[in-house]
Amino acid sequence: RVLVAPDKFKATLSAGEVVTTIALELQAAGHLVDGLPLADGGDGTIDVVLDHGFEGRETPTVDGHGRPRTGVIAWRGDEAIVEMAQACGLATVIDLVPDPWRASSLGLGLAARAALDAGASSVTLALGGSASIDGGVGLLEGLGFTVLDRRGRQVTPDLAGLVKVHAIESREVGGVWRVLVDVSNPLVGAQGAVRVFGPQKGLPPRDLPRVSAAMCRWASLLERVFAIEIVSTSGGGAAGGVAAAARAALGASIESGAEYVAGLTRLRERVHAAEVVVTGEGAFDHQSFGGKAPGLVIDIAREIGRPVYVVAGVSGLAEGEWRSRGVAGVITCSDLAGSSQAARREPGFWLRAAAAQLAERLTPSS
Repeated sequence: RVLVAPDKFKATLSAGEVVTTIALELQAAGHLVDGLPLADGGDGTIDVVLDHGFEGRETPTVDGHGRPRTGVIAWRGDEAIVEMAQACGLATVIDLVPDPWRASSLGLGLAARAALDAGASSVTLALGGSASIDGGVGLLEGLGFTVLDRRGRQVTPDLAGLVKVHAIESREVGGVWRVLVDVSNPLVGAQGAVRVFGPQKGLPPRDLPRVSAAMCRWASLLERVFAIEIVSTSGGGAAGGVAAAARAALGASIESGAEYVAGLTRLRERVHAAEVVVTGEGAFDHQSFGGKAPGLVIDIAREIGRPVYVVAGVSGLAEGEWRSRGVAGVITCSDLAGSSQAARREPGFWLRAAAAQLAERLTPSS
């Protein structure tokens, strides 16, 4: 009995597609498969929660560059979940040249505001897969906060606006708030939102000092206005600082997205029921153990005493590194295809090849 519990292969295959592909090869080899698509607050979180007791409802919002789009809010009673990746994340602006100065979290704020207006008393913001490093200025403006420059004019809801921020006019929002994160980075510092995530969003090295200084000023302003310490809060740098803004302005708790999904899907029980566990993601590396779903699966399997295998697009870990984590084997599409570029061109084909190789390893020879 094999539990197949991967995250998505980002920008190529959804977690559900990964489960289906691996399951077909394992079943063809005679194995019983329990398929469980996972997420950790990033892309695909809405898809997972909709399979576990939530109902999806569409809402108008804007993408990561402010273009109108239709978002989806997941509902269970008066509890709402909004996924940033789906509303205004990197996937929504993949057709555009990266522009970190214009990218915004506004769409997340608008969708969250719609959830409140529709009667939500509890709102969860799933923050992985973001396109922006605006410190959460867009989120707050979408929720109705007024963020001003030195001349008393409202700033734009993006990084260009963040560097001009001078004041915040607070307002009462209401509701119980939670943010789900897949990283533990603080808002500022060497491991903060700008230094770590800025380059990933296209911010050139020459702009890092200026933007880092602006983020420090923003952090101080949040602390002063809302009387809360957020500079060193673990996870505050998630989604380019959105987590810190939500913690300060909304009183949101910052929680592990992987742990939340694990509880919702009864992941530990299903690992217990399996004889072998398979997980995976597009890039298996050191970050996988810093709040990502596959890292949690591996830790749970090791704790319970189940062998765990990883099927990934590419691996950045040496064999000694993943073996020290308790992983029994790693199979990558890039190794089979000859390069990561070749694997990305035909992700479904090479994932099937990787799954077939896994099936061979798990099937006793006659």
